[in-house]
This record gives sequence, C-alpha cells and structure tokens, in this order.
Amino acid sequence: MLKKSASMFLAMLLLAASFSEIGSAYSPAIQSFPIGIFWPPSPSNTTNANYADISAMNANFIVGGNGVSDFTSSDAALGYAANHGLTLLVDDSRLAWRDHVVSQNSSGHGLFVSSTTSLGQTIRTPAGSGWGLNRVQFYIDKLNWPAGTTITLSMYDSPAKNQLIASDAITAPASTYYPVFNLHTAVQSNTVYYLELTSNSSTSIGWVTTSTSNVYADGQAYMNGVAQSIDLWFNLEYSQRAYNDGNQPAHAVIDDIANHYRNKAALQGYHVLDEPSALQMTRLQDTIRRLKMTDPNHMSFVNLFPNYASASQLGLNQQTGEFVTDAFSLGQTFTTKKGQTQIDTVQWWIDKNTWGTGEQLTLKLWSSPAKTSLIAQNTLTTPATEWPQFHLNATVSQNTQYYMELTHNGGGDRSVGWVIRSNTNNNWYNDGSAYLNGSPIAADFWFTINQNITGASYEDYVYRWMYTEPDVLVFDHYPYMANGQFRADYYDNLEVIRRQAKLGGVDFWSYIQSVGVNGVWKAPSESEMRYQIYSNLAYGAKGYIYFTYWTPDASGGESFNNGLILPNGVKNASYNWAKNINAEVLQLGSTLMGLESLAVYHTGNSLPASTTQLPASFVMQPGSNTVPLVISHFTNQAGQEYVMIVNKNTVSQQTVSFTVHSSVSNVREVSKIDGQLIATNFSVGGMSVQLAAGEGKLFKLE
Repeated sequence: MLKKSASMFLAMLLLAASFSEIGSAYSPAIQSFPIGIFWPPSPSNTTNANYADISAMNANFIVGGNGVSDFTSSDAALGYAANHGLTLLVDDSRLAWRDHVVSQNSSGHGLFVSSTTSLGQTIRTPAGSGWGLNRVQFYIDKLNWPAGTTITLSMYDSPAKNQLIASDAITAPASTYYPVFNLHTAVQSNTVYYLELTSNSSTSIGWVTTSTSNVYADGQAYMNGVAQSIDLWFNLEYSQRAYNDGNQPAHAVIDDIANHYRNKAALQGYHVLDEPSALQMTRLQDTIRRLKMTDPNHMSFVNLFPNYASASQLGLNQQTGEFVTDAFSLGQTFTTKKGQTQIDTVQWWIDKNTWGTGEQLTLKLWSSPAKTSLIAQNTLTTPATEWPQFHLNATVSQNTQYYMELTHNGGGDRSVGWVIRSNTNNNWYNDGSAYLNGSPIAADFWFTINQNITGASYEDYVYRWMYTEPDVLVFDHYPYMANGQFRADYYDNLEVIRRQAKLGGVDFWSYIQSVGVNGVWKAPSESEMRYQIYSNLAYGAKGYIYFTYWTPDASGGESFNNGLILPNGVKNASYNWAKNINAEVLQLGSTLMGLESLAVYHTGNSLPASTTQLPASFVMQPGSNTVPLVISHFTNQAGQEYVMIVNKNTVSQQTVSFTVHSSVSNVREVSKIDGQLIATNFSVGGMSVQLAAGEGKLFKLE
C-alpha cells in the first residue's frame, strides 16, 4: 500500500440538483466538479506561486499532508488556497496519530564517534500495535563536529546487525547540540532494536553525551559492538495510529481542531484518517460526530483501503460466535438511519453446516428489548449460504432504535451456531449492542439491512463504513504495476464501490494514480492516467484526487518517483497531462454531477471478473463486440438518458461504429470545450465515435 503519513483528501461539494439516492449533506461545489490533489507542497514550499500552479492545473481542492498537518502550516495553506479559488481538507496529525516519546536524558559522561569507533544503543519499542519510530535525537557537541563530516544513524534488528531496517545521516555544520535523525520506519511491538552511530571521518566527533551508569532499563550503550554499562542520551519519538488498540482522539483535541478551523474561508473540511480497518470504524464515527458538534458545516473525510488489502488490514479476521438454541435466544439492538422507513431484509452470519434437518430459526423485529410490540418476523430452514436473508418487509421510523431477536424452534439437535459476533469489547456498530438471552453484552452480532453480501469480504468492509453514514465514500486503487501489468481486480473494486455508494445514498470519489513506487507501481502514461479517470467517471464517480501531486521522499520502505511535481519542485510532463484532462472534466462536470448511474457494461474478447457484458437489448450496440469498451448508462432528474463510452485501449485510438435503437431520434455529445451539447455524426439508426487511447465521451440520447 502507498503510505499517506497522516494525511489525505477531499473537497468540492455536490450538485444542488442531486438525486435523493445519491445526495450529499453539503452545498454545491465551488466549481463544477471536485478535482483534488494529495501531497501538496511542504510547509517550506507553501508559497503563493506554488498554490497558483495547483489552480492552474484545473484542480479545485487540496488534501493536506506532506507536513501541512498543524495549525501554522495549514493556516498558511488556507490563505494561499483562498487566493486562488481553492479549498483545503485540513490534515491535523492529532486526528490520525498518537505520539509517544521515550527519553534517556541522564548525562554526566560522553564518548566519541569516528570512522574507527562506532557508538550504539539498544532500545525496546512500546507494547501495542502499529508503532513507527519516526525521529531519534541525540546530544552531540556541535563545536567538536567539523564541517563536512557526516554522522550516520543506522537501525538494526540487533547488535549482531543481521538486518538494516532504516538509516539517516547529518552532515556538519550542525545547527544544534540536539540533532534529530529521521528514520520513519515501522517497528514491532515490545521488541529490542539496535541504533548505531558511525562517521565518515577519522576525526573524533563529540562528545556524544551519555549517562554515567546504565539507567535505561530496556537497553544499554555499545562501543564498537561491545556493551557498556552506560546509556546514550536520547529521545525516541514514536507514533501510532490514533485508533489502534481501542484508542481514539480525546474530545478536547477534536474540539480544539474544529474551533480553530471552522470559520476559515477556504476550509473544505477535515481529513480524519486514511485506510482504516473495520475495527476502527465506530471510533472514527465518534470522532466525526464530535467534529460536527462544533462544525456542522464542513465535511469529514476518510479514505478506504482498496480490495487488494489483506484481511488483517481490513480488520475482518477478528470475530467469535454464539449458539442459538430453543432455550437461548440471541439479539441485537440497532438504530435506523435518517430517512429510513423500510426494512425489507436482514442478514445474519450463521454456520449453515450446524443447521440440521427440522431446525428452524426465526428472526423477530421488536420495538425494543422489552418485546412489547412485535413489528415483523420471518422463519428460515437450512439456508444455502452462511449469510441467509430474513425477509421482514417491515415499515419503520427513521432515527429509531429497534431490537432483533433470533430464536430456535427446538427441532433437530436444538442448537445452531456459530452465529458470528465481534469479540467482547470490540464495537462493530454504534447505537446498538448484542444481547445473549435478553441481556446486553459489549459486542455486536454481524448483520446487514437491505443487503445481500458475503461476510468478511471486501464488500463487507465497505458496507460497514457506509453504515456509519459518511459524507462521501472514497477509496484508492492503483492499477498500473511496475511490471507493466494492469490489476485484474480493478473493476471488481469499482463494482463494489459503485454498488455500496448507491445503496448507501452517497457519492463516491476516487484516488487517481499519478506517481510511481519503485518495484511496486509505475507512474502511468498520459493515456493510462486518462483511462483511470474516465473509467471512474463511467462508474459514476463524482470527484477524484491525484496521488500524488508533489513527489514524496522515500518513506516506510517505499521509494517514489515521477509525481506531477518532481522532488525539486519542477513540473513533470504529467502535470500538463493532468491539467488538460481536468479541463475536459470540468466542462463535463455540471452534467456529470446531475446524473444517476443506472448500469455499467463492458465489451471485448474477455470480460473482467464481476463486470456485466453489454446486453443485446441496450440502445447502443458497437459494430463489433470484440472492441474493448466501458459503456455506462445514466439518467438525470428529468429522466433524460446519457451514455458514456470509454476506450479501454490505452495504447491506440479507436473509431467505433454503433447501431442505435430506432427509439432514439438524435444523439448529441457533451462538449469538453464548453459543456454544451454539440452535434455528432448520428443519422437514424447509427453513428460512429472516435476515441483517443483511454478516452471517454459523454452523450445525450434524445
């Protein structure tokens, strides 16, 4: 996965005439379509000129990051954003990260480092999950550190130095007696590591301050690999995701952030966290609810993992279960959403192999755990899957708590299970809890409402986030691999995101790959970038963000190359590619934002997994079904129909002939120059479309 430090995404609000099915809680966009950048200029590069370049690229919002993650740096960014008609999703590291400093500051002695004398220190990392060691500070006499000489800090798995984990170097003259080495590397929990200082000069540098005895209980100093009965003076700055190990930001921190930013002119909203696990989602929802208590007028943004993330990353591999018997019922309270008035189906996750002949399970919907009013019920026998649907067809009230109860009829061996639930003290859903035989417990049963999905799947992960009612659904998927391959699961990811966005009633936005990672991803070509954008638009995306704008420094074992802006601040060729594509999309934007996605189809010799072949009944048919296309069908609020046609060939242009159903009297294109409808070569019964490599075009059917 590409790391995004403590930062990520979004801005531009939605369309005034949006559908209730895809509506947003926010007012219309400043410009016609949300186009953003992630990894903006660093604080030292936050200038009026650099923000003018972002605007000139036809982007209209910025996601904080790259050190723009505190009040000082974000305030400067907000000022320059306002100057150029941009908005900012502010990134505050306190929303995403927890800092922990381990210090050994006893002094009184010192040692010297040179090309013939190394100095080391063993350390022990904190207990808990997901820690990173960011910065290491020592106390070194800068007056005895000659200009031009370099001290390197290397981090190893042990004093045996079997594995180099990270390193950083500082070359004199040093500006402080307390130099900081930046490692920014993941570390294992409660584990001993070895830090070693070396120099490229035979001149002794120091002294490097130490204690006079071994005062640090979790390690000791070394000289030339030999343990000493002292410790180096050091500060170790660790960070951990703020939601790991059951934690979350304090209300005082959240309130401080919202109070500081809520009246800023260029504020788009708050970037809360990047790529959460399902286990963190309810605590993220708590944070967002708290932000909205102080600032209800700005959005909160969370970006989801792609579908190639592991089960452990997605947080879907931690669960337990219960048995339902004729003497032991299982239950779950839950609260309906705003605007929700119908519960058609409810899924539970139940081991069907323990569901024997003659056994029936009944799901009853009650007004409360007191069971004074039965609203609906449904009984099932021996289901075909582990995720049976109980059909309730119940009318309910919005924003109201209800109680579901699962009971056994006493047949067979009178016991069915596992019925899957979260581990105790692991919250899967806010506003409700699991019940065992009528008593609440600190857990939740797995369930879906008005869905039909597979438990512990990627769609389950996305559904759980949608259940928290986010302002927008955002995901990243980077399909262009370093070996030249295009990820086969790209379309499956789009299918899931599109489906869940529609069912959840929110818009979705996508990250667009615009940088390379050595050995992992390649920087895409112009046509590949164009195709990723237009294929997302064909699936109904209502916004996108470039990952990345400025090329990041190497971090966390990833080495980046060829972002839109190169590391030295020079525009890459891809900057102009993005600028030109963005200009097209902005002209299509006012039309796109008013469209509801009805269907997405594919043509070509081989159909990607999870996609749907263009049906013979569709109103537009290519002359050859072997031509690789994405063809999507839209409608607007007035019921007018639109079709987007995208060339899946990212190497060559294609001219495709179509037969058009006789019910269509005209086909006009939405212009990429001014957004107006323009004539095509349509004549009754047919037309042709010329598409550049990776290009999409939008047509109105009349």
